[in-house]
Amino acid sequence: MEQAQQREPETLTIQSIPQQEVEDACFHALGLIRRNCEYLDQHLVRIGADSASRQAVADIHASAAKLERTVNEVMSVLDYLREPEAPRLSPLDLCELLQQIMTQAEPIRTQRGVELILDDGGWTACRVLADRGDTELLCLHLLSNALCACSAGGTVRILLRRSEAFWQLTVLDNGCGLPEQGETAWLENRRCFLGGAQLGLLLCREACRRMGWGLRVERAPERGTQAVVTIPLCVERSTAEPTAELHAGDGAARKQQRYRLQALLARELQTLPERTETPEEKR
Repeated sequence: MEQAQQREPETLTIQSIPQQEVEDACFHALGLIRRNCEYLDQHLVRIGADSASRQAVADIHASAAKLERTVNEVMSVLDYLREPEAPRLSPLDLCELLQQIMTQAEPIRTQRGVELILDDGGWTACRVLADRGDTELLCLHLLSNALCACSAGGTVRILLRRSEAFWQLTVLDNGCGLPEQGETAWLENRRCFLGGAQLGLLLCREACRRMGWGLRVERAPERGTQAVVTIPLCVERSTAEPTAELHAGDGAARKQQRYRLQALLARELQTLPERTETPEEKR
């Protein structure tokens, strides 16, 4: 009797991971957690539950939001690994995108008590070659990271400047800064303080790499941290003056972009931790 031939085990590759099935299972479970939290919220209000019980449900809801963000980040990493080649870049008005983010981020002013300032250097148009999805991810992660570093009364500034060779986008906060040990120690401090897998910076770096942009994270000149993105000039519009008019896009597409940004920022708000003042901040 012939021995049955043993099949060689397949080598695990990124393509063999059932990403959609994993994503569906995770978000189905997270959806159940959210719906049950909403039910418990209403039930606890009806029975007049104590504040500790209500806080426990709020903690579950906040943790689910953080987990949802982590799952989204992991899925983004898998997408990058599946498509390591650079994305197809197209002209994007960075000024317009930043204005949209500032408009949709208005709830952060009241919920976090952090001032958001956009200083575009007088430019009303900033046309760059970019992938819109990667650019939105980059801007939102850098903004969220800066907000996480600030306590109530803090300030986050978004600066846009142009040199002869590139645009420079800087997200600067006056919160907990970068220690002397460097970026690795800073990230470890934030991992312990804020929780989470800290995939945001990894995704930001990969998004910049794919688009041919540069990214560095460093101590701010006075206090806090700044993330500096360098973006090559878009040749076809490199001679534009600061007074150039904002490029008008299709109305339906702009509305869709606005709703997507609103949803992304709403998710970011749910994941931002409650801050308590450190002894240094109380002085």
